[in-house]
Amino acid sequence: MKWVVLLAGVVVVCLVAALLLGLLGGGMGRPTSTLRHEPLPEDRLTDDDLAALELDVTARGYRMSQVDGVLDRLRLELRSRDEEVAALQAELARRAARVEQPAVDRPAEELPPA
Repeated sequence: MKWVVLLAGVVVVCLVAALLLGLLGGGMGRPTSTLRHEPLPEDRLTDDDLAALELDVTARGYRMSQVDGVLDRLRLELRSRDEEVAALQAELARRAARVEQPAVDRPAEELPPA
C-alpha cells in the first residue's frame, strides 16, 4: 500500500511539473514585468528625458543592464554634441579670420569704392 501512495505522489508531482513547464495544457501565460524603467528616446535627449529617467532598484543597487544602457546612450549623445560644437567653433574661427583680414590683403573687388 505504501508503494501505491508513493507512486501516486510521484505521478502527481510529474504532472504538476509538466503543467508548469508548458508540456501540458498550453503552459503558463506570458510573463509580466514590474520594471518601471523606460528606455531613453532615440532622438536627441533633453533635460526632461533625464529628469523622467527611473532605474529599477535591486538588492545591491540599480539594475546594471539599465545603468549600462543609459551610460552608453549618454556617451554617444555627448560625443555627438562635442563633434557639433567643434564644427561650429571651427566655422566661427573661419568667419572671424575672414572678417579680421586687413583691407590691403583683400582682392580689388572686395574693397569699398573710394
